[in-house]
Amino acid sequence: MLPMRESEIVDAILLENTRLAAELIAERDARRKAEMALRASEASVSEMQRISRTGSWRWNVRTGAVQWSVEHFRIFGFDPAFEQPSYAKYMQRIHPEDHFSVERTLAEASLKKSMFSHEYRIVLPDGSIKHVQSTGHPDENTSSDPEFVGTVLDITERRHAEEAARRAQAALARLTRLSTVGELAGSIIHEVIQPLTAIVTNAEACLSWLGREQPDLGKARSTISDLVRDGQRAADVLKGLRALVRGSGSEMTKVDINDAILEVLTLLHNELQGGGVVLQTDLSADDIPILGDRIQLQQVLLNLVRNGIEAMSTISDRPRVLRIRSDPTENGEALIAVEDTGVGLDPVSADRIFDPLFTTKLDGMGMGLSICRSIVEAHRGRLWASPTLAHGTVLRFTVPLVAAVNA
Repeated sequence: MLPMRESEIVDAILLENTRLAAELIAERDARRKAEMALRASEASVSEMQRISRTGSWRWNVRTGAVQWSVEHFRIFGFDPAFEQPSYAKYMQRIHPEDHFSVERTLAEASLKKSMFSHEYRIVLPDGSIKHVQSTGHPDENTSSDPEFVGTVLDITERRHAEEAARRAQAALARLTRLSTVGELAGSIIHEVIQPLTAIVTNAEACLSWLGREQPDLGKARSTISDLVRDGQRAADVLKGLRALVRGSGSEMTKVDINDAILEVLTLLHNELQGGGVVLQTDLSADDIPILGDRIQLQQVLLNLVRNGIEAMSTISDRPRVLRIRSDPTENGEALIAVEDTGVGLDPVSADRIFDPLFTTKLDGMGMGLSICRSIVEAHRGRLWASPTLAHGTVLRFTVPLVAAVNA
């Protein structure tokens, strides 16, 4: 092989340099395109997070180091240009009443290396409160320290909408109750006024016969007989109205009582949280279907749970705990218990809490527990109250199981 001439060597070097330069330019252009695509992707993700009010985060369990997306900063009221994310700053934003539950959720998830989802409130520097839902799971791609990744969703508007709907529903229910009470009052006045008027008239006549120098005992006896007749007539009217209320079209079907309980607790989620109530449920794992009117039984549950929340509203020296249990009994019944840690039963009024029109509330109508007992008794069950061993009251009621009804 002939040696290369000097000019050929120079040409080869220039050609190789040109090739290398072209590769460098192509690599630089590709890197720029990749960087631009990454920035566009990050901007797109950031915009989607802003629109959906969903932030993202990463948490190193061992070191406590965290990373937040821009939307996460915004949700929690931090400025990414001036503040560094930290676990301590995150916990500072948690509402005092939710602080313990958040720490417990994170501790359990990190210990079990499991996914979690938790709703809680945060307090911003201006005092405003947000409702958020945080969801996370272990990052299995990390080989060193255990880390969690997840999202935080601002659900404040949803909670406000639910609260507004609940208030509207409560207002409608109150108007309905007032309308029903007005109609019942009108019926009672119309039907009872005549026998009551006759009772008063006959009583005055009887006093007149007995008040004479020589009392006319014959006419007094006759008048007293009229009094008895008119009193019985008034009682019959009231019994008829009571039967009308009790027999207002109950729809008896097979009901999963545990499912009915959970639906009521979902409806009362905001009231329980707003009252600072810790909810504990111990629902039977056994199948305990009952035969009843689902709506009426849920009205009973709704009333008992709300009574428990109200009974604990003034409690500050102990946790506000509401426990709900369900169990089948040996007598073929489902037993449901609603227990609170409130002020407890007043011995003076304990025997009267189920009486119609009796109430211990300033704005109460005295119909709640009375109606609850009527509903339960119409289901061939019973409702009663008793004090707990420590603090509070437990209200229990039974309803027959489907098997017992069909036996």
